[in-house]
Amino acid sequence: MGLPLLDIWLMDKIEVLDITEKTRDDKDSPHAQHNLDVHDPEAYFNFLKQARNTINEVSPSFCAAKWMQSTILLYSGETHSCHHPSRHHIKLSDIKDNPSGIHNTAHKMKARREMLNGIQTEECDYCWRIENQNPEHISDRIYKSSYSWSLPYIKDIIKSGHGQFITPTYMEVAFDSTCNFKCIYCSPESSSRWQEEVRKHGDIKQTEYNLHNLDWLKSVGKLPIHHKEYNPYIEAFWKWWPDLYPNLQTFRITGGEPLLSKHTWRLFDYVENNPNKDMILAINSNLNAPDNKVDQMIESINRMSDNLKYFDVYTSLENIGEHAEYSREGMNYEEFIENCYKVLDNTPPSTRLHFMTTINLTSAPSFKGFLEQIKEFRGKYQTKKHEFRVRTHLSYLRFPRTLMLSLLNEDDKQKYGEEWLEYINKWKLTKEKDPSEAFYFEEVDQVERLVEFMRNDKQPKIVYDDMRSYIRQLDERRGRDFCRTFPMLSYLMDEDYYG
Repeated sequence: MGLPLLDIWLMDKIEVLDITEKTRDDKDSPHAQHNLDVHDPEAYFNFLKQARNTINEVSPSFCAAKWMQSTILLYSGETHSCHHPSRHHIKLSDIKDNPSGIHNTAHKMKARREMLNGIQTEECDYCWRIENQNPEHISDRIYKSSYSWSLPYIKDIIKSGHGQFITPTYMEVAFDSTCNFKCIYCSPESSSRWQEEVRKHGDIKQTEYNLHNLDWLKSVGKLPIHHKEYNPYIEAFWKWWPDLYPNLQTFRITGGEPLLSKHTWRLFDYVENNPNKDMILAINSNLNAPDNKVDQMIESINRMSDNLKYFDVYTSLENIGEHAEYSREGMNYEEFIENCYKVLDNTPPSTRLHFMTTINLTSAPSFKGFLEQIKEFRGKYQTKKHEFRVRTHLSYLRFPRTLMLSLLNEDDKQKYGEEWLEYINKWKLTKEKDPSEAFYFEEVDQVERLVEFMRNDKQPKIVYDDMRSYIRQLDERRGRDFCRTFPMLSYLMDEDYYG
């Protein structure tokens, strides 16, 4: 539905590159998927606008990710099809006779029916806020529906209806929550170290409700099943896996820290013996795992690489140095950067390193330093000019609200916003194709959205009070000092500060 029009439009309007010599090293970038020049942001933006028209021909609230993308926390039996909506519980009835029910839940099928009928389903408010604010804004609904794992499958999606048995092409799975980090915005449901801290010190006291209460997590089904206990969701996964595996374009393992899970290594062994050259295998790792796990991962990558299209390592960062070590309790920043270089230096070009971000108030003082680090990586690791082995996706934190970037004062919002926009625009890709250029159009767009949110979002006084309480409790438990680490943000801790 609509795809032939898109094909004709692309042939007629977009500057087409010679693809006769393209290699597997650049075929899956958003630009290469659609034969676009990465140095022409206008062409890519125009493509996205035309893709939006095609997507909206299905329905003005249609998003292909709800069918073709899936994130599943097997350790707690939860899933969602995009990182923006909250996860929901997989009922045992969902998987009783159908192991694909770990993805195709009754909850998702209801949301899919709404999307097909033009209803802005409530859980997808992140994108609706962007689109309703300005119809010309490109929301993640459009980005996600225009990728190679989604756009070519729109006819299949329509044919499947609400998709009771549809097989996703992009899947992310967490086997267990074992982790050696306890990041400030994480929680006991995703990190065993956070759970240990809460068992020792109790939940985080807040005005409206306490955070990280283990009894509450257990009552709503979010407390992880211990990795030594029977887990029906992991059982369903391995039952579905032989049928799922051949259809996957991307399979991503997350956690916890997945290098600490036995299921990660079992899956690596399977891939070593069962090639899927159309699949990207990915892992989310903090790259600070103990016992030489990063070195072992590199060895496995080299054994698997010929069986895969790519191997992608996703890691997390949004600030640098001691700021990063404060935000990501358990991190050794120097070792982390060394391991980033180690991965890139000791694996084939088909291995790439992605930086996920959760940009929050502790990110502001050194976020530019993070961008500078990305530029440095990109200058060294390219498969060809401006085809970078290092990627990013720039997202801002929305929960807990006590760490939101928008709690900064107005002067800092202006100062940091100008600093980030000036830097990323200075080094964005252009038609000049200068070798020093380093940032894609979509990354510039993401920073512009980030700054717009930071400057426009408003929070009530209670959030400022809870922010101070949250930081004090973490500092006391962890032997940290926010004001020493972030002297430029010490005003946040003043009792009379409310923005």
